[in-house]
Amino acid sequence: MQKKTLLSIVVCFTMTTLYAQKTEPADTLKGQTLDEVVVAQRRKLIKNDIDKLTYDVQHDKTAQTKTTLEILKKIPLVTVDGQENIRVQGSTSFKVYKNGHPDPSLSGQNLKDILKAIPASTIKRIEVITDPGAKYDAEGTTAILNIVMMSSSKLQGVSGNVNSKIDSYGSVRLGTYLTTKVGKLTTTVNYNYANQNKKQTENYREEAYNYVKTGEQKREYGTNSTAATIHFGNISASYEIDSLNLMTASANFFGYKADANTQNTNERWDKNSLLIYKFDNNMTTPGYSDLNLGGRFDYQHKTHLDGEVLTLSYMLAATRPQTTFRQTYSNMVNFPVSYTSYDQNTRERFTEHTFQIDYVRPFGKHHKIESGTKYILRNNNSTSLMDYQGTTPDMESKFKHKAQVAAAYLSYILTAGKWAARAGLRYEFTRMKASYPDGSNADYHANLNDWVPSASLQYKISDGQTLKFSYNTSINRPGIGYLNPAIISTPTAVSFGNANLGSSRNQKLQLEYMLVTSKLTLQLSPYYSFTNNGIGRILYEQNRKDVSTFQNILKSKIFGISSYTAWTPFTGTSFTLNASMRYARITLPTPYIKNSGCGGGIYFDWEQKIPWKLTLTTSLGGEYGNRVYNPYAIEGHWFYYNFTLTRRFLKDKLTVSLSAESPFVKERSTTYRIVQGDYTGYERAVMKPQCFKIGLSWKFGKLRASVKKAARSIENDDLVGSNKK
Repeated sequence: MQKKTLLSIVVCFTMTTLYAQKTEPADTLKGQTLDEVVVAQRRKLIKNDIDKLTYDVQHDKTAQTKTTLEILKKIPLVTVDGQENIRVQGSTSFKVYKNGHPDPSLSGQNLKDILKAIPASTIKRIEVITDPGAKYDAEGTTAILNIVMMSSSKLQGVSGNVNSKIDSYGSVRLGTYLTTKVGKLTTTVNYNYANQNKKQTENYREEAYNYVKTGEQKREYGTNSTAATIHFGNISASYEIDSLNLMTASANFFGYKADANTQNTNERWDKNSLLIYKFDNNMTTPGYSDLNLGGRFDYQHKTHLDGEVLTLSYMLAATRPQTTFRQTYSNMVNFPVSYTSYDQNTRERFTEHTFQIDYVRPFGKHHKIESGTKYILRNNNSTSLMDYQGTTPDMESKFKHKAQVAAAYLSYILTAGKWAARAGLRYEFTRMKASYPDGSNADYHANLNDWVPSASLQYKISDGQTLKFSYNTSINRPGIGYLNPAIISTPTAVSFGNANLGSSRNQKLQLEYMLVTSKLTLQLSPYYSFTNNGIGRILYEQNRKDVSTFQNILKSKIFGISSYTAWTPFTGTSFTLNASMRYARITLPTPYIKNSGCGGGIYFDWEQKIPWKLTLTTSLGGEYGNRVYNPYAIEGHWFYYNFTLTRRFLKDKLTVSLSAESPFVKERSTTYRIVQGDYTGYERAVMKPQCFKIGLSWKFGKLRASVKKAARSIENDDLVGSNKK
């Protein structure tokens, strides 16, 4: 039945495609009629430079009615799946910057909600940086998405956007975006509210493990859901003193409060299928909140030499997560511990100060030098309390961690005819100090020295073809979530951090070919990356409990290829295909474990203009094969599809959209298979993907200016395992 329905939809779309060729003009065509002859030229929206790939959002006419999340689907190397999860080159290990610097709100699990709140019409371009050079820190990610907002204009006045969306689950999102310009001062304010109904996340989960050494079996099954309330926003301002001097400042916040509920049944059996224990547990979060605050100030000075820029920057970032998990047990048979419930209370305090100087100077037409220095001061404090109801004594753990990072970089860029080259070197010194106010461990300190080289070479084959080879190195430093040695113990599991973790290093080689024509854009990018001291989660069994901690011992080798194709065969019709494939081999030396697999993702979008000024967008895709991201497990495959119908009213000021996500699927399951280690088995989740949404967006005012930004600013993205992303 589903196949027949999909076939009917395809036939219908094909007919509307042919009809639309005669009724709708092209979005990106500029024409002039001379004696019934039309001279048309299509602007190339994609540009591939030595240091980045750029998508020209400003001149994409469809951006006037899209959100930033929607426009990401049109950008090479970037994919957005049916659950609105974002990947760059098939990986979720990337960072999002705004105007060349990180924004604390553009991180974490709610990134998609934030990008949905930013109108694409306020964006000038989006840059994809897959081989960050020396100026971008040794930031621990292999890719960066840099969103560059529209620059200020000479217009005065107010412009804004109000948008909302509600879905069939009962979840609601409201947002507003306002820009004002008076004289030399430009201000932008945005605020967003989202309420996630628990029905949106309701699912059934089942876990089944076989323990290799003992032959015992464990099974856990039940349901869970999470309701959440989210508030986020920022205010930015720029003051253009004169044509050579610019000051910018911003402040932002992100607040999150969740109400989670999990009901599970746990069973453990011996090798002869005799019951060892059984119990039910109910987990709630009576106190689960997170507050992120940030601020930034930049002063930019340009000289009369075109391209010479000096930037002074300061950034403050602070996170204040506070968590209370409550576990209650019932229907107990041979219960393995001496308590019937417990509260786990965790409070973390993270504060970061960053000072930075950047300097750029061109030499003639072909040479440019980029240099800079940076100092970061980080303070982490955490308190963890396990409050048991029973004979088990309560446990409290306090941990303090301080880190100082000093860095300097030098980068050289050469452009000569069809050739372009870039080479850079970055040095980072890190001093880490840990202390234990409760006296549970001895204080310690460590010094880390990291040299981070990078290089790229690009050849312009023709006006629309480029070939680029690049080498890049990145490092990861552990955050407090990985370092905190507090022991969290439950009847079935134990977890704790490792205060002795150091930085890890990843190296990547990449070849990139790109073809850009008036109707077709094609990009192919094979790559190879490897690391010998990756920070990874270590899993093992001890005393019938699953133990989890972290170590610097992962070795990984990854071969992959990503591709992007954008084709506009007819007026009003466009296709986009993002596809990737990767082979990964990840090993642990002690005890020796090897896990490998080949898989990838395919994401397809079809945008079609149809009669009555409607635009129909069809998206489908998913993940395939055996995808490996750690030494123990293989990710399962899955598939999605959705449809969106959009109509603009009142001179394009009002946009109405209707969406259907997996309308013919009531249930979908994904399986996560554990194939290596002390225990093997699977984790399976069953969700309800079927969802219908209606969205409204209203634009007002005529001002098209946005806050002007410094050409250089601060990026801190070297931490893993921390609330500060």
